[in-house]
Amino acid sequence: MPDNNYCKVDDFLLDDSFVEWVLGGTPELNSYWDNFLSTKPECEENFSQARSIILSLKIKPVKELSQQQVDELIAGVIARQQAAQSAKIVALPQRKPKRDIRFRYAAVIAMFISLCWLGYNAHKTKKHVNAPVAFVQTYHQVTNNGSAPMLVKLPDNSTIILKPNAQLRYPNTFTGNKREVYLNGEAFFEVSKNKAKPFFVYSNELTVRVVGTSFVVKADKADKQFKIIVSTGRVEVFTSVKKGDAASNKQAIVLTPNQQGILYRNEERLEKANLKKPLLLSKESTSLHFNFVGTPFSKVISTLDEAYGVNIIYNEKVMANCQLTASLIDQPLDERLKLICKAVEADYKIIDGQIIIDGKGCN
Repeated sequence: MPDNNYCKVDDFLLDDSFVEWVLGGTPELNSYWDNFLSTKPECEENFSQARSIILSLKIKPVKELSQQQVDELIAGVIARQQAAQSAKIVALPQRKPKRDIRFRYAAVIAMFISLCWLGYNAHKTKKHVNAPVAFVQTYHQVTNNGSAPMLVKLPDNSTIILKPNAQLRYPNTFTGNKREVYLNGEAFFEVSKNKAKPFFVYSNELTVRVVGTSFVVKADKADKQFKIIVSTGRVEVFTSVKKGDAASNKQAIVLTPNQQGILYRNEERLEKANLKKPLLLSKESTSLHFNFVGTPFSKVISTLDEAYGVNIIYNEKVMANCQLTASLIDQPLDERLKLICKAVEADYKIIDGQIIIDGKGCN
């Protein structure tokens, strides 16, 4: 029987008799391993883990291997075990010297498990591994706990202005054929254009699909109504309201600039309506408000502040003599900031959801 130190997961995985027992075993093996935990109850967790690993493996049947391949694999297992174990192991009840197909199967699996287990342990202790690893998507979760709107820039250069108490979750990288984010609360979206990869916002019962546009989503789970208000572009809105265990038929509407969609949650009804007054960021308004001719820098910033509702910080004294002449009708916020800063030889960055403009001033 194994020595007193025999209790680790890899002790079991490297033991061909244990592997053979898990795969079916013989009366002698069954008698030994069925009673193993009665003598070493402290090994139960590792014992069960090793057994689960073996049962979860999917190995091609040994009968697909030639006799020479089987013998080589068995020899490799024996050589590895002799090198890995310095302690002597007392033999289990003797079996017939003839290696039947079950033993060969167990030996092949034991070798495969050994390689996998050793690779796993090496991965835990080394920082660099040459073998490819599966891609695991990671997410950022942002919650605006402050009293002012928070600016968030996504990996595709889309910008989101998160209102107080709103929560946003988005991936570290947009993979696949679509861009997906998750929202609870109110936020303004300015989505970068990418026809090959549409942008989806999931917000409680609402799903919003766009390619490149700007819009507002108001969908706090505590509210009785959800709203989607479109500034530019075309927005598709879907809803699927659950009734018991089954989902009802999806409702869908298409919104264009200066239209809004309203979901009446209690009535499970989705409808659209025209806004009475054009939004500041719609084309009708930007053609009036975003054409700057010798406009003081402070006025330009206040226009952005009013349109986007985001906090913009700059040194008013340093930038007091700066003026801007430019047409910023169709650009998203990111492009508008770049053009404004370029015109006055300044830089901007986003820190803690706020826009910080740093410039040397103008003569």
